[in-house]
Amino acid sequence: MKKRLIAIIIILIFIFSINATIYSIKTTKSLNFSKVIRNLFVPSNSILYKISNNINQYIYDIIHLKDIKNENIKLKSQLQKLKTDKETIDEIKFENEKLKQLLGLQESQKNNAELITARIVLRSPDSWFNTLIADKGSNYGIKPNMVVVNNQGLVGYIVEVGYNWAKIQTVLDSNFAASAIVTRTRDIGVIKGREDMIKKGLCKLFYISKDSDVSLHDIVMTSGMGDIFPKGILIGEVLSVKNDEKDLTKDITIKPAVDYNNIEYVFIIKKIKNISFSVGVK
Repeated sequence: MKKRLIAIIIILIFIFSINATIYSIKTTKSLNFSKVIRNLFVPSNSILYKISNNINQYIYDIIHLKDIKNENIKLKSQLQKLKTDKETIDEIKFENEKLKQLLGLQESQKNNAELITARIVLRSPDSWFNTLIADKGSNYGIKPNMVVVNNQGLVGYIVEVGYNWAKIQTVLDSNFAASAIVTRTRDIGVIKGREDMIKKGLCKLFYISKDSDVSLHDIVMTSGMGDIFPKGILIGEVLSVKNDEKDLTKDITIKPAVDYNNIEYVFIIKKIKNISFSVGVK
């Protein structure tokens, strides 16, 4: 009890000495009391005065710490918003560029075909590259077997239709097949997807004679033979070529022109108006 009382008295004296020192320094009156105070405390309490200022500053900082934290949170929020806004603007620019490319294709083909623009809204988790779902269906007159393209080339064709959606089987699908022609050599074969090549984004060109002059980077397009695919749509280019195991035909791997990783918009060919229709060939 006595120790606590002594401690309290010491603290009070300490506080009084600091305040008295501050008062005596700040006052402009030449009072005896003021002189006494200055003579008594100023020499010994110059350090205490500095400590007092530091304590006052510390208390001020604590009081305003919450305001500083709130301002920091606000600034971080503003920074994040600016970052989000920039990412949104970049995405809009990127999407606009894609739409401009599609618009260019649509404009160039307006006299040759009726094209319906559709957006890819879903991919099958089991077949990421070989099955796509578009956001247009029977409500836009879409029907099975309609061909699907983009500005790069042949995407695939419609295999199933709902009121506001359509399922697209791509060139990579193992059930896909289309008559194709090698533009340089004029060899005609069949493009097919392969189950073991889907993840690589590749397909095969079959039934090309072993004596053919087909070579790397040759361009392959739809030949126009058959009931589905019109002539002149770019499929891809030759990635590798060799004789098959039986040495009867060529074993040809094709790299499709379409980038299936980044495909977002497509054109569904609703009607062919002119035989000069072509896509993807520059």
